[in-house]
Amino acid sequence: MSKAKTSILLRITNGKVHSLITCLLIFIGLGTVLSLIFIVEGIAFVQNNYGFFAHFGIAFVYIIFVTRLIHNVHVRDFHKLLGYSGLAEKEQGEWRDKIANHRSQLVETLVAICVGILHAYLQGFVRIFDGTSKFLLYDVWASLHIIVLWVLITLSTSIFIRNMTLMNELSQKLTIDLLNMDKFVSLTRSGVWSILAFIGAYSILFIRGFDSISSINLADPAILVLGPSVFWMIRTPLKGFRKRVIEEKRREMAIIDAAIEGDHEILKKSRIGANLSNINVIDLISYKRIIQNTFEIPINIPVASRFIFYLIIPILTWIAASMVDKVIDYLIK
Repeated sequence: MSKAKTSILLRITNGKVHSLITCLLIFIGLGTVLSLIFIVEGIAFVQNNYGFFAHFGIAFVYIIFVTRLIHNVHVRDFHKLLGYSGLAEKEQGEWRDKIANHRSQLVETLVAICVGILHAYLQGFVRIFDGTSKFLLYDVWASLHIIVLWVLITLSTSIFIRNMTLMNELSQKLTIDLLNMDKFVSLTRSGVWSILAFIGAYSILFIRGFDSISSINLADPAILVLGPSVFWMIRTPLKGFRKRVIEEKRREMAIIDAAIEGDHEILKKSRIGANLSNINVIDLISYKRIIQNTFEIPINIPVASRFIFYLIIPILTWIAASMVDKVIDYLIK
C-alpha cells in the first residue's frame, strides 16, 4: 500500500519533535531573519519596528499549531463515528484510507497567493516595484507575511472542511438512534473545534491598534466575515442531519400514537421494539415526551460551553489588550 498523502501544512508538525516546539523554532527563525534585515537596512532595533512581525509571526505559528491540534481531534472523532457504524472491516478500512489521504491543495494555494498579492498591493506594497520603497528588503518581507498568512488560513480551512465533509458522509451510514444521540456529538464538536482556528487567528491579527470595545467597527469586512464563517464551520458536518432526525422523530411518533390507540403490534418497528413486556399507555406517553424533547442537533453541555467560549475569545482578548495598554501608559506617565 502506498504511503498516505498529507497536506503540506500538516507535514510541518508531523515529525518526532512536539508541534509546540516546532512552532517555537519557526517563530524564532522568522524573528532572526527580520533582525538580519534590520541590520542590512539600518533599521533600529526598537519595539515598534517589531510590532508588525509580532502579530503576523504569532498568527503563523498559531495557525500551524492549532491546525495540527484540530486535525487530530477530527481524526479521533471520525474513528469514533466509524466504530458506531457497524460497517464491515473492509468498508471501515476504506473509510480510514479516506481520512488518511489528503487531496492536492494546489488550486487553493494558487488562489490564496493571488488574494495575498492583491492584499499586499492594497496595503501599499506596490512601492516595491515602483522604486519608492525606503526599505526594500523589509517591504518584501512584510508583503510575504501577508501572502503566506493567506495561504496558511486557506490551507487550514481546506483541511477542516475536507475532514468535516467526510464525517458528514460517514454519519449518513449510521442509523439515527433518538435515545442515543450522544454518538453523533462528534459532528457538532468538529465544527466547534474548527471555529477555534478562525477565532484565534482573528483575535491575534486584529488586536493591534485596538483601544476599547467602543472602537470596534461592526461594518469592518473582517467583522462581517466572522458570522458567516462560524455558520459555515457548524453547518458543514451537520448538513442534512437535522432533516434525518426530524424524519425519524415523525416516524417514531406515528408508531407511538398508533400504539396508544391500541395497536401494540406496530411497536415492533419502534426503537423500543425489543423490550415490550409489561408496557402500558403511561409508559408510551412518557416515551413520547422523551422523543418530542430530543434535540434535533447533537449537542451536550461541554460542546455548548466550548462554543460560547470560543465566540467570546475576541472580546476577551481585546479587553485584555486595552487594559494592558492603559496600565503601561499609567506606569510611563
